[in-house]
Amino acid sequence: MVIKIGDMRKYTRIILLTMLCFSSCIGTYHEKKFLSEYEYENFSQFKNSSVFIRGEDCHGNPIIFINAPHLVRDTSKVGYYVVILGGDNQVIRTKWTLTDNDVSADTLKLQKMAQTFIQYRIPRLEADTQGNVFVYLKDIETLAFVRFANENELKKRSKEVKWINIKSNWYKPR
Repeated sequence: MVIKIGDMRKYTRIILLTMLCFSSCIGTYHEKKFLSEYEYENFSQFKNSSVFIRGEDCHGNPIIFINAPHLVRDTSKVGYYVVILGGDNQVIRTKWTLTDNDVSADTLKLQKMAQTFIQYRIPRLEADTQGNVFVYLKDIETLAFVRFANENELKKRSKEVKWINIKSNWYKPR
């Protein structure tokens, strides 16, 4: 069978469009699933924090990085708090990224934060000091949607980005 160049381009376009549609459907599915489970979730323990999965250790356990300055009691630059979780989300190992010294911090809250975060099955979650929640579903760089703390925060953030309301108080960037 001989395929002409014009036919090859047509098939390539069809394949690319199919892949884009499939990718978009998967993204929409993950959004709907997350929102159906966590639409009214209390994210207050993440306020003024950033939590993300950095990868896996050699045993396939997730390595979670946490930046929560309000839980650190000293003023030295310590970097991220790292938590490795094993089966049943048990803490296997913890450390600070930029220091080998003991750091005065509420490590139990940091570990609980990692254990709660991993249950969301997302790569990254942030909450600012106002209580706005930023959810990343695809990767740690692509913002999926935001739950604003109040109407004033939505108005303030609308100066930066145009938002589409997707459900209740959840918005996605246009």
